Amino acid sequence: MSNAEHPIIKEIKQQRTFAMIKPDGVVRGLVGEIVLRLEKAGLKVVAMKMLVPTKQQVIDHYPMSDQAWVDRLGDKGLSTFEELGLDAKEHLGSNDRSVVGRSVADSLIGYMTSGPVVAMVIEGAQAIEMVRKLAGHTLPAKAAVGTIRGDYSVDTPAIANVQGRALHNLFHASENPGEAANEIKLWFSDAEICDYKRAADDVMFTKSY
Repeated sequence: MSNAEHPIIKEIKQQRTFAMIKPDGVVRGLVGEIVLRLEKAGLKVVAMKMLVPTKQQVIDHYPMSDQAWVDRLGDKGLSTFEELGLDAKEHLGSNDRSVVGRSVADSLIGYMTSGPVVAMVIEGAQAIEMVRKLAGHTLPAKAAVGTIRGDYSVDTPAIANVQGRALHNLFHASENPGEAANEIKLWFSDAEICDYKRAADDVMFTKSY
């Protein structure tokens, strides 16, 4: 068996991840640009659909039943108000991390159900790491120039939290293999995922000399 046919190498080359263009990315007309960036990097879209998520789909997508996750959202929100010298209780009605976290989670549900999203399964070499690198930091202000969020989003937690809404950061990408597998299963059936060969695959991954 050659190295190129080794199961581990095959798994690396055909890794799958989940990605989603959020409502702000769709309504701003950035779907084509974002997909182009994924494909130009050598990644392959093997499933795609546009839909308006239901509240339950969003709740299932994010770990909203995990109180520790909710509390971390609250801590992030409270730290933003502290940095700005603003009273969280005045703007959010509370300075309790759990209460604030639940408020942020509710805002996230509202944001994600406010319009259509484009859900995708992306396949390619180290797809999970590559898609997150192309996406950039989840906070647009910290995302590097050249990334999706760094080039097309200027929203900040400070503005979002004071306005009582979710951060508009255009794009979601699975963080690890377990998350990718769960999210793909949540949004797509096996029948919706296509298997095909890109013309560029031979150029990228085949020894021709």
